[in-house]
Amino acid sequence: MRILLPYNVGNGGRKFFDKNIITGGIEKFCYSIYETYSDVEVLDIENPKDFKTNTKLIQTKACEINADIIICNWSSASFVGAKIVKSPVPILHICHANVPLGSSIGTFHRLSNNYHTSYLMSSYQKRHFDDLATRLNCEHIPIAGFLNSGYVKGKKPKLVEPEYEIGTVGRCDPRDKKPFLLKTLLKKTDIKNLVISGTINPEHYAYPYFLRNQKWDGVKWDLEYKDVLKTMSKFKTHFLTHHHETWSITALESLSHGVPVIANTKNEIHAANSVVAKDDHIKNIEYNNKDQLQSAIKSFDKIDRKEIQDMTWELHTYKKWKKNLSNAMDRTIETFKKRPKVTDGT
Repeated sequence: MRILLPYNVGNGGRKFFDKNIITGGIEKFCYSIYETYSDVEVLDIENPKDFKTNTKLIQTKACEINADIIICNWSSASFVGAKIVKSPVPILHICHANVPLGSSIGTFHRLSNNYHTSYLMSSYQKRHFDDLATRLNCEHIPIAGFLNSGYVKGKKPKLVEPEYEIGTVGRCDPRDKKPFLLKTLLKKTDIKNLVISGTINPEHYAYPYFLRNQKWDGVKWDLEYKDVLKTMSKFKTHFLTHHHETWSITALESLSHGVPVIANTKNEIHAANSVVAKDDHIKNIEYNNKDQLQSAIKSFDKIDRKEIQDMTWELHTYKKWKKNLSNAMDRTIETFKKRPKVTDGT
């Protein structure tokens, strides 16, 4: 199967094949697609705001390489906007974000009306879109199913003694990830913590946030992916700073190393609740509650790290992940075959 994979360079500032440093979960998901399937053509989208140019670029490239399917992992106009739904190649839209805009409801319906398919990451994410549709008095979004963002693969890593009581991993972004929230919440404590993030260039919107947070001790910048995992394995607990995740690949990565998760929430649940193999492997706290964060850290003092690791590896296998994604691609292609043929002027 020939796959065209548009890649949003503008989101993290790094092109696809500059993959030693991974900027986020969507980027990691794209690499997983590329590494899993033998016939994937990557198309870097340099300026995602130029949706007219990008729409034409994606469709032209898909036809040029005779693609069987386009997999779009971003939900903006350049990837799944009003123009691209006329694509002669079927589109598999995998939505990784809880898009807050009412226009996103129309995106799902347009894709479905043109015989493309959409998948979400979790039931938590589906509830977000259902609530949004209800508020706007719209029909709920049509989706074909759910796809996990990640999996475990290879040799199960050895458990190591924790070096940090808590840590977090996230791109240097003041809008959602806010990794330095961990520093703010624990600044008057002696709890040893670590933030793993990436530096930002001066042209990026997050540059002021980056400058403000260079002051902290206990930060590791621009680690290669293998070193991120190695460092995460030394956390006693992992804090998910972003309350509105759709799945959380970093939660899976921590759990796969036997590290339990603490989730920042606004409504007592988190998308990562669907990632853990057992409820005991996660603690949800009220949004930015310092006391609950400290209590949650302590609650994991005697947790069975081996149980966390073993159950996670049993639940999130690469085989299951690949099967589900392959089925989604097959379903997308079969659905598109039902699209009515358009003839000249009729």
